[in-house]
Amino acid sequence: MAQTQPGKVLDGVRILELARWQAAPRASLILRDMGAEVIKLEWRKDGDLRNSGPKVGEMSVQFAAYNRGKKSITLNTRHPRGKELFFELLRVSDVVLENYRPGTVEKMGLGYEKLCTVNPGIILASVSGFGQYGPYRDRQCFDPIIQAMSGIGHQTGRGFDQPIMAEGPIMDRTAALHIAIGILGALRYRDRTGEGQWIEVSMLDGGITLEEVALAMAYETGTNDFKRGGSFLQCKDGWVTTGAARAGMWERMLKVMGYDELAEDPEYAAPMFATDKAEIRMELLHLWCEERDMQEVEDALVAADIPVGRAMTIPEVLEDRHIWEREVMMETELDDPPGKKMLVPGPTIIKFSKTPTTAGPIPKYGEHNQEIYGQLLGVDDAELGRLLEDGVIA
Repeated sequence: MAQTQPGKVLDGVRILELARWQAAPRASLILRDMGAEVIKLEWRKDGDLRNSGPKVGEMSVQFAAYNRGKKSITLNTRHPRGKELFFELLRVSDVVLENYRPGTVEKMGLGYEKLCTVNPGIILASVSGFGQYGPYRDRQCFDPIIQAMSGIGHQTGRGFDQPIMAEGPIMDRTAALHIAIGILGALRYRDRTGEGQWIEVSMLDGGITLEEVALAMAYETGTNDFKRGGSFLQCKDGWVTTGAARAGMWERMLKVMGYDELAEDPEYAAPMFATDKAEIRMELLHLWCEERDMQEVEDALVAADIPVGRAMTIPEVLEDRHIWEREVMMETELDDPPGKKMLVPGPTIIKFSKTPTTAGPIPKYGEHNQEIYGQLLGVDDAELGRLLEDGVIA
């Protein structure tokens, strides 16, 4: 098993990443920060996000965001010798993570049954748009497609009479979290039984989890009338939102606004979705906010222990000291141009008290060929030269 820094929850776990773009690479980034060794297998320099924009200097922001801290090796798995080297790596690894279209790894000779003949304890983790079975199995897919087909785009845009696309890749991230959780579960199962398994996550399945309550209500009522309780409230100088969902919160909210009599009325003071007076009290809240600055609204609701938050622009988020204190994002120095800094995700947002997570540098293309092939597999320099000449590595 892999040798990594001591003191991490996933020390000794090695992951072979046959993954591109975002959903699967974001998952292995989380596991890497927890101590796993992630070896990213690359073949074409333009086969992933390395050459995709936007860029800071010569570095792709997207590639840096999803791949910092990993080890990059080049390998042509379609070459017979390349496949041999892959299987040598497989014997000393724990997980293979891939996000090709269903059926692709089988065509490459790297399907689960074949992997098991080499390493019976291997865990194959597959991410795809629509899953390994189902009517849409073979369709190509990216994040916006799932935003459309899961219903989230329509639900988000109902107030605008058109579907609205989320700016960030929320479906890629949802899939990444689910496959990371699945890998952790499969590792735990293997600890108990010695058996690996094949786990798969569909981006569409993950997207559906964001609208579970709306779907259940549509099933019950046959309509699309259900709306989430949250909304943005316009102030004099911007927007805020609040979530007075629990018992007691609306009572305090009404008192903050000066409606002490309504605060004593159970119909007005009831939790969210529990009363027919919800629209009236929300209208009162809208009117109250429109007469005040964001700071005044925020101060009043925080003092009353009512959840509240400003609708921040991206530059405003960047200035928020909270994200810097918690290292949600961090600066890293680039080689090209020298001294230039760019922002990348900080150590995984999961905070461990005894086994802290760490971030790592952005790997250069094929930077770890010597370490992985030479030190881990024992390939000498002469053989590495022949592999390069034969197009097995790049």
